[in-house]
Amino acid sequence: MLKVVALTATSPTTLTRAEREVELLKSLTSPHVVKVVSDLVALGSPARGATWLEEFLDGEDLSPLLTSKWSWSDVARLGYEVALGLAAAHANGVIHRDLSPNNVRRLSSGSYKVMDFGFARHTLRTGITGIGQPGTYGYHTPEHMNAYSGVPMPSSDVFGVGILMYQALTGNIPIPYHGDDADYARRLQRAELVADLGTERPDLGAGEQAIVLQMLHAQPARRFRNGRKLADALEPFV
Repeated sequence: MLKVVALTATSPTTLTRAEREVELLKSLTSPHVVKVVSDLVALGSPARGATWLEEFLDGEDLSPLLTSKWSWSDVARLGYEVALGLAAAHANGVIHRDLSPNNVRRLSSGSYKVMDFGFARHTLRTGITGIGQPGTYGYHTPEHMNAYSGVPMPSSDVFGVGILMYQALTGNIPIPYHGDDADYARRLQRAELVADLGTERPDLGAGEQAIVLQMLHAQPARRFRNGRKLADALEPFV
């Protein structure tokens, strides 16, 4: 699959970010992370775009699939396989920071792959995206608002997986954005869920609810520490 990034009228760091995305993805080896199969090629001089090849992925992104309530077993598989992909990234010091439905793909085989590490941050290198985290409204973490540490960490990605799992279970984003930045920041920093998970899904067991709520805890230290720990917690349900 050819990926192209237009550089015209974009941030001057776009090319640098694209180069870093390709470098990071090539360093990751996981069946649950999209594979890069070429180097980055700048388009034009001065560069007005950049392109590279990623493996072809059939299936579809999560966005159209999250409008109905999934079974717990299906949600657990989603969380488990995304967590495995993140575990490979976290083991290499890479944090995704933008786990929106458009960045996770369900293949025709039923397995999942994490995509689009353009906003990723390598914790062992100098960042170019600044303090806090970029991302998609509705899929931010408390750390996006500089709460607690104010910097990305593996448990930030765990919060992102929690959002996707909550949405798959209920059909709703747990902390939706209504157009008011201050209101969104307040609810996000407190992790105020739009609805009680147990009320929305009374069929879930206490242990199943506890896993999702731990992922969505306002304090990073109270969540699963990284993708590997989350995968370990979900593995018995898969």
